[in-house]
Amino acid sequence: MRTSRSTLSAALAVLVALPAIALAQVPDHQNKLLSKRAAEADAYRKLAETINGLRITSDTIVRDFVTVSDTIRSELDTFIRGVRFGKPRWDSELMCMIEAEVTVAKVIQELKAIHKRHYKDGVIKSVDFESIKQYIKKNVIKVVGMGAPRPDLPPDVPGGDIPTTVNLPDPVTPAIWLAVPPNERLMAVRAAALDAMRRLVERLKGVRITSETTVRDFVAESDKIWATAQSTLTGASAVGRPYYHHDELIVEVTYEVPVQSVITTINELHKRHYKGNKITSMDIKKVTKHLQKKKFQAVGMGVPRPQFIKAVVVKTGTNIPDWASNPIRAEGSGVPPEDKTGTPQGKLMAARAAELDAKRRLAEEIMGLQIDSSTMVRDFVTEHDEINTQVDTVLVNSYVKSTNWDSDGTATVIVEIPGMQVWKVVNTYVLIKNFP
Repeated sequence: MRTSRSTLSAALAVLVALPAIALAQVPDHQNKLLSKRAAEADAYRKLAETINGLRITSDTIVRDFVTVSDTIRSELDTFIRGVRFGKPRWDSELMCMIEAEVTVAKVIQELKAIHKRHYKDGVIKSVDFESIKQYIKKNVIKVVGMGAPRPDLPPDVPGGDIPTTVNLPDPVTPAIWLAVPPNERLMAVRAAALDAMRRLVERLKGVRITSETTVRDFVAESDKIWATAQSTLTGASAVGRPYYHHDELIVEVTYEVPVQSVITTINELHKRHYKGNKITSMDIKKVTKHLQKKKFQAVGMGVPRPQFIKAVVVKTGTNIPDWASNPIRAEGSGVPPEDKTGTPQGKLMAARAAELDAKRRLAEEIMGLQIDSSTMVRDFVTEHDEINTQVDTVLVNSYVKSTNWDSDGTATVIVEIPGMQVWKVVNTYVLIKNFP
C-alpha cells in the first residue's frame, strides 16, 4: 500500500500548471504543422490500439503476442508507423483531420513475418493469425485522426515535420479544460494515474515466463501472490507531464516501471509463496532475455467527476450526452471446467470467461446509448463502418473493476469504461460531418 500511495503522490507531483499562452503569435503555417502532427499522432495511436486489440483466438489478442518480446513490440510499432496517411484537411480554426488505413490482410502478413523472425515459444502458431479475419469481419482497418495546434504531445508518437529551430510557445491548456477547476484537474490526473497503473499491471501479467506459463498464470497459483502482485509495482513512476485532449475532457498520464524491478518482485513472490514445480527461479531470471527494453510503459486516461463534466457542458455549450459523464459498466459470470474446479487454474479460467461475458454485455450496453434524440450508437456504427472497429478497441481497453468467486468456483466480474472514452470515438465522426 505504501508503494500505491507514493505512486499517486508522484502522479500529482508531475501535474505542471500549464500556462494559457495563445498560439496567435505562431504563423499559420506553423500552426497547421502543429495540428497536422497532433492529428497524425491521434491516428497512429488509434491504429496501434486497434491492431493490438485484434483477437487471434478465443482467449488471445495481438497485445498478448506483442508482450512476449520487446523486439516483437518494436517491429509492430515500426510497421504501424509506416502506414500511409491520407491528405490532411484543415478547418477555419486550423484544426486538422487526417485519415489512415491498412488492410487486415497486410496486418496478418506482417504479424506472420514478425512471428517467423522472432517468436520462439510455440504457443501461438503462424496459422492462428488467419483467425483474425473471423473476428474482425472487415477487410480494412480505417481510423481518422484529429488534432489542434498543440506543441505538447504524449510520448512515443510520430515526431511530425516541424523544424526544430522554430521557437514554439509553452504547452497550452485547451479551452475546454479551462472551464474545469484546477483541483478537479488534479482529480482527473489521479484517475488517469490509477488507469495507467491498472494497464501496467495487465501488461506485466501477460509477460511469458515459460513456453506454457505467463505471469498471469503464476500469480493465480496463490491468493497471496495475486494480492501482492496487484498492489505492488516497485519503482513505478510518471513520465513527463499530463496531456489534455483538446476536444474532450480526457487527460492522459504515462507510467513506467523498470523491467529489473518487475523481475525482482516476481522472484521474491516466487520464493515466499510459490508451492508448485512448473516455474523455477531460473525461469524467472530468463525473462530478461525476451525483454530487451529497460522499462515497461502504459498510458492511462482520466476524466473529471460527472458533476464537473456536466458543469462544463452547461458553461461551454459543448454537446456532450449525459451518459458520457459516468462510467459504463457491465457484469459477467463464468464457471471453471469440471476437471479444474477448486484449482488456481480453474479460478483463472472462470475469471477469464466471466470477463469475456461482461465485455459482451458491455458491448450491448454501448450500442444502446443515445447520441441525440433520434440516434443511438448502434445507428451510428451502421452509418460509419469504420467506427465499429474503434468501438471494439474501446471494449478491449475496458478494465476489470472487481473479480469475485463463489464457493463453487463461479467467478463474477464487473468491467467498466469511462463514458467519455466512448464519446471520444463517436464524437470524432460527429466532428467530421461539420468539417469542410
